[in-house]
Amino acid sequence: MKSTTKKLNVHTCVMNTRSIFVKFLPPTNNKGPRIKLMDKYNDVGSKTFPCIDTSSDILQQAVDILHRNGANIICRSSIPDFFIINITNWGSDDEGLKIKDLK
Repeated sequence: MKSTTKKLNVHTCVMNTRSIFVKFLPPTNNKGPRIKLMDKYNDVGSKTFPCIDTSSDILQQAVDILHRNGANIICRSSIPDFFIINITNWGSDDEGLKIKDLK
């Protein structure tokens, strides 16, 4: 019997996103706990923020940072040592969201 399932066209049906990796950095002798957001595509950058409250959700704090900077967040996932937040409006050249510009 022949399958009737249509082939999914990756260029027209699958949304292109950028993965922002999130890592918790524990306190050191000189610095308090921090949250590091990284855009690993072509190693374009990272930015570190103070961790507001280590007892609260680190992922939520990262989502809050991205959201207040205008990120269009569509999903999240995780791998060992990292949370991953996917956004659709990442920076390329002079447009979109860039990690270095986050506040």
